Parts: sequence; structure tokens; C-alpha cells
Amino acid sequence: MFSYRNAKEIDFTVISAFPQNAAEQYYMFPKGSYPLKPDQLAEAARSRVLPTVIERGGEVAGYGNFYDVKERDHAWLGNIIVNPKCRGNGAGAYLLNVMKERAREELHLRQLRLICHNTNTAALALYHKLGFQPFEIRISEGKRDIVGIAMRTDLP
Repeated sequence: MFSYRNAKEIDFTVISAFPQNAAEQYYMFPKGSYPLKPDQLAEAARSRVLPTVIERGGEVAGYGNFYDVKERDHAWLGNIIVNPKCRGNGAGAYLLNVMKERAREELHLRQLRLICHNTNTAALALYHKLGFQPFEIRISEGKRDIVGIAMRTDLP
């Protein structure tokens, strides 16, 4: 069973080890460098809203946060990642549903947005399954073979 809580500084050591290669790290944190350092992620979290950890059995199972929050309107999901040991068992869906709930209940937002890269097909499928719809294509700077797909979902 999963649970969630606000992220703590110590969590970033564990979370920074989740990306298994440079591509996964880019999907999670395009501005970071691979291998991701805990202080890079911690620094980014300080400028974000509601950095959130999900846990399973006391182990960090996933992480995400919000950025560019427009009061009572929308925010962007950032740094979404699931522990490789917890993939394929509902952790990603749980994390996204928690973030949707927090956006609606704690931030009083009407919409949640995210960027997913076209080569991250597993994430694209999950986002679509959870109600996110594409609305814009963004060309990734310096990555001609990768585009960012902006997606959004309404928060009833």
C-alpha cells in the first residue's frame, strides 16, 4: 500500500538515484545533468511547490512537485519519477492521482499541466489513461529528435 508525504531534504539522495540512464534523467529533470546529484534536485525543489514523495513500506517509491503555479487556475507537474523497483505496480498512477488531489484540494487549482517527451511512451500512455490530453508540441532545445508534448487535465 502506498502513502504520501512532503519531501524531506534527505529524500533527494534516494530520488536522485532513480534515473537509470541519461534519457530517464532528461525526462525527469531536463535542466539537470546525468548522473543526477542530490543537491541539484534539492535546489530545484526549493523553488517548487509541494515537493511530494510517495512511499511503499517505508521506502521512497516516487516523487513529484508543482511549478509555475497560477493561483486558482493551473500549475505544471515537474520532476515526476518512480523508483525503478516500484514500476509496473501502480506507483505512477498513485503518484499522479495524489498530485491531482493536492493540486485541487490544497492549491485550489482547476487544471494540471505537464510536459512529456515523445520518446517516453510508457509515461505518455499512463498520462493519457489518467485523463491528460495533449495541447501543444514544444521543440526541446538541443535535442532535435525529442519533442515535449504539453498535456493537461481538468480538476473537477
